[in-house]
Amino acid sequence: MELLQEINRIQGTSFTLIERYSDGEQGAFAIADGCDRRCVLKWSAGTHRVSRLEEARAVTDLLRGIGYPAPRYLFIGSAFEGAYSIQVALPGSPMHRLTVMYVSRLLEINALQVGKALLGQQDWHSEVVNTVLRGGDGYCLHPSLLQYSPDTVDLLRELQALVSAHEDEPHRTNDIVHGDFQLANILVHEQQISGVIDWDAPFAGDCAFDIATLLFYAYDEPTLRELLWQHLLQRASLNLLSVYMAHLILRQVDWSLRFYDQGTIERYLSRGRTILQDITQRTQTSH
Repeated sequence: MELLQEINRIQGTSFTLIERYSDGEQGAFAIADGCDRRCVLKWSAGTHRVSRLEEARAVTDLLRGIGYPAPRYLFIGSAFEGAYSIQVALPGSPMHRLTVMYVSRLLEINALQVGKALLGQQDWHSEVVNTVLRGGDGYCLHPSLLQYSPDTVDLLRELQALVSAHEDEPHRTNDIVHGDFQLANILVHEQQISGVIDWDAPFAGDCAFDIATLLFYAYDEPTLRELLWQHLLQRASLNLLSVYMAHLILRQVDWSLRFYDQGTIERYLSRGRTILQDITQRTQTSH
C-alpha cells in the first residue's frame, strides 16, 4: 500500500497492512506496528485537515485523562495531498442495537464532555444552524432534497423555518461535542462500552446534541425514544432540541438520497416526518 509506505518513510515506522474496514462511510484501514499492536489508519483529502486532527488529538487526550473511552492518536501528518492519522485500535466492534443498559452508560460518558471544550475549538451551534439554512461542506447538502421530489423540497423548507425560528435559543457553548454520536462510532466489547471513535472533527457547544443523535437513530424504539426525550428535555429547551433534530433529519435524508437505496430513503423520510410531528405535538402540549 503506497500510502502506508510513505507514512512509514515519514515517521520512521514499520506498519504493515492488515485489511480495509468494510464498515464506515469514509474508509479506514487496520494496520499493525512492529510489535503486532493493532492500529487504525485513516486518510482524507486536503492537507488543511491536519490542524483538525491535531485538535482531535488534544481533545481525546483530555477525555482519556478523565476516564472517557477515547482512542489515542499516535501519528498525524500529511501525505499525497491529504491528512492521515494513526490511532491505537480500541477493543470491540460497533454497537448494533441500543438498549436501556447502554443508554445509562452513554449518558455517564456524555457527562464527561460537559464544560471541557478547549479554547479556540470551532462552534458547533453555528455549524448546526448554517447547515440547515445554507448547506454544509460535504454533508447536509440541499440540492439532493431540492431535486428529488416536491415532498423533499417541502421538508427542507420546513426544517429551515424551524431553525430560523429558534436559532438564537440559549444553549451551552463550552462542552466537547462529538458531532456524530451514532452506533457505528460506539464500540462494545463483552457487553461493555469499550470506545467512542471517529473524533476527527470535534467541536465546542452543547454535548446534549450527541444524545439527540442517539435519539434520532433510536426513534423506532418507543421505550428508548421516550427515555431519551425525557432526558434531553431536562437539559435543553424543546425549541433548542428542535434545531438539533432538524439538522439530524437533513443530514440523514441528504446522505440517504445521495448514497443509499430507495428503502433507506423512505425510512428516513418517514422518520423525519414523525419527528417533526412529535415536535409540533410536544410544543402544543407545553403551551
